[in-house]
Amino acid sequence: MTPHAASAQASARKRVALLGGSFDPITDAHLKCAAEIIHCGAAEEVWLVPCGERPDKPTLRRSVLDRLLMCHLAVNTTFGSSFPVMVSDIELHEPKALPTWHLMQKIKAARPELEPVFVIGSDLVRDLKSWDEGERLWAEESFVVINRPGYELGNEALPPHATRLEPPGNAFTLVSAELSSSEVRKRLRLTSNFGDLERTAINQKNYGLVEGLVPAAVLAHIMRYRIYENDT
Repeated sequence: MTPHAASAQASARKRVALLGGSFDPITDAHLKCAAEIIHCGAAEEVWLVPCGERPDKPTLRRSVLDRLLMCHLAVNTTFGSSFPVMVSDIELHEPKALPTWHLMQKIKAARPELEPVFVIGSDLVRDLKSWDEGERLWAEESFVVINRPGYELGNEALPPHATRLEPPGNAFTLVSAELSSSEVRKRLRLTSNFGDLERTAINQKNYGLVEGLVPAAVLAHIMRYRIYENDT
């Protein structure tokens, strides 16, 4: 295949941004990021990809199924049915989380009509080559780079197939949010030394601390099933 033919074939594929993460839980910041990728034209679709089990990450105690369900609740109650943000269960049946390189190869093999691009924060770019198959990731794969405060990078510091998340022609200002799932868990965390009545009162107060920071349907799900109640 000639370079021109390969380029034409690539341009004919649907560009899908893979927004991976633990989503433990998913927050409004994740949804804003997904929406802005679409609004900026960086991809035609965004897939939220909850990672598989992470034995190396002891704080990740929720199963991939629990986190997948919270992502579905978030997307289905935030976006209209035609808005191209969806949830992928590609890691649901994996014994552990797929490294980024292997995730992208799996998607390419299963869906050759797609052009997957990986969403990465500028704070992680410098370490990208140290990831599993990092040299190949850097040289061969495509990325959407999200700017993180304090981690501004020049074009020379980006992978060769990277696109910055920027509004076309500076037509509008990006809506940014830096809220992390770990901050939400911190606010939800209960102190195990309290008795049952005290625990219930504190629990209700802590739920209020994350209202407006996670989608309402996700918060209702967390409260109903007490998903984070026993975190320490």
